[in-house]
Amino acid sequence: MSDDEFEALLRGSSQPDDEPDQPEQRSRRDRRESGRSAGALILIIVLVVIAGIAGSGWWAWGQYGDRVLAYLGEEEIPDYAGEGSSDEVLIVVEQGDIGEDVARKLADQGVTASFESVYQLLLEDTSVTFQPGTYRLRSEMSGSAAIDALQDSDNRLLYRITIPEGRSVTQAIETIAENSDIPLADLEAAIADPSVYGVTPPAENTYLQPLEGYLFPATYEVEPGTSASALIQEMVDEMLTRLDDRGVPAEQRHEVLTKAALVQREAKEPEDFFKVAAVIDNRLEDGMALQFDSTVTYWENTYGTVWTTDEGRANADNPYNTYYYTGLPVGPIGLPGDIALDAVLEPAEGDWKYFVTVNLQSGETKFSNTLAEHDGAVALLREWCDNIDNAVYCE
Repeated sequence: MSDDEFEALLRGSSQPDDEPDQPEQRSRRDRRESGRSAGALILIIVLVVIAGIAGSGWWAWGQYGDRVLAYLGEEEIPDYAGEGSSDEVLIVVEQGDIGEDVARKLADQGVTASFESVYQLLLEDTSVTFQPGTYRLRSEMSGSAAIDALQDSDNRLLYRITIPEGRSVTQAIETIAENSDIPLADLEAAIADPSVYGVTPPAENTYLQPLEGYLFPATYEVEPGTSASALIQEMVDEMLTRLDDRGVPAEQRHEVLTKAALVQREAKEPEDFFKVAAVIDNRLEDGMALQFDSTVTYWENTYGTVWTTDEGRANADNPYNTYYYTGLPVGPIGLPGDIALDAVLEPAEGDWKYFVTVNLQSGETKFSNTLAEHDGAVALLREWCDNIDNAVYCE
C-alpha cells in the first residue's frame, strides 16, 4: 500500500483536496466525516489482525499506527450550532429505546448533524434519560439542544381529549375524532363489538351503541398514531376499574351503569345525585314507571332540551322509554362519572318519588314525596320559564 493509498483509505475519500466544494460534495463530505471514526477504527483492527497473522506484520502498525492515532485525535465530530431551523421534525421515542437509539433517530431524520454529536454527550452524562412519546424538534439542531428539547415536556406532542360526564358514546367518539388524528370511521368500527373489550351487555341491549355507558368520561392524553381500538380499550378499562374498586360484581355492572347514567343525566348539583338515585330505587320498589324525560330524548337524539312531547312519551318503539315501560331502560343512556356511580351504590335516605328542576340556570331541584307536591314544583318551573329573561333556558 502506498502512502497516497493509505491517506485515501484513512480519510475515506479519493477526492483531491483542491476540488471545488460544491453543495452536493459537502453533503457527501459530511456523511464521510460522520463515518471517519468507524472507518479508522476498522483500519486499526485490520492492521492488528495482519500483525497477529504474521509476526513480521507489525511493520504495518509500525509504519502507519502513529498516523492513525494522530488522525483520530484530530477528528472533529460534525455538529450544528444553536437551536435549529424553523423546519419541524417529529421524533418518536419508543418504550425501550436507549440513548444509542435516540441518537441514531436524531441523525437519520436530520435533526442533528451526526450520531456522534448526541451519543458522545450521552456517554459523558449517563444521567440523561428520555420518556417515550412523540416530540416536536427542529432540523439542524446542535446535539446538546436536541437533548434538551427531548427532555422538555412542552415539546411532547399529545392530544388531550376531554369527554364530559353524561355524554353518549356517539358524542364521545365524535369529540375524539375532532381532537385527535383518529378517524371517526375507525372509532365507529372500534365500538361495534363490545366483547373485544371484555364487555358482555345483556342480549336484549342491542339498540343504538352496545358500549354505551362503558367508556369512562375523563381527560385522556393520546399519543399521535394511537389506534381507535387501543383508546377505546383504555376508556373501557378505566370504567371497569372504577366498578371493580367499588366492589361491583361483573354480573351487576350493566344495572349499575344503567342507573348511574340516569342519575348523571337527571341530577344537576352533586348533592342531588344521591337523591335522584334514591328516587330511582323508591319508584322501582313500588313498581312505578320512572318517567324520566332523558330516556325519551336519548332515543330521539334531542339533547339540550328539558321538554318532551306527548308523542315521544307514548312511543312504544323506544325501548328506553321509561314513560311507556316500567323498570329500568334496556341499557345506559350516557357515560356516568364517579359521583353518579357513588350515588347509585350509596343513595341518600329519603322517601322521595318525584323531582323537578325549578331553576334551569342555577340547577335548583325540588324533591317530593307526593304527586301533589310534585305538581306544585312543576308549576314553579313553568312560572320560571314564563319569565322572558329565562326563555333561552326553556327552549
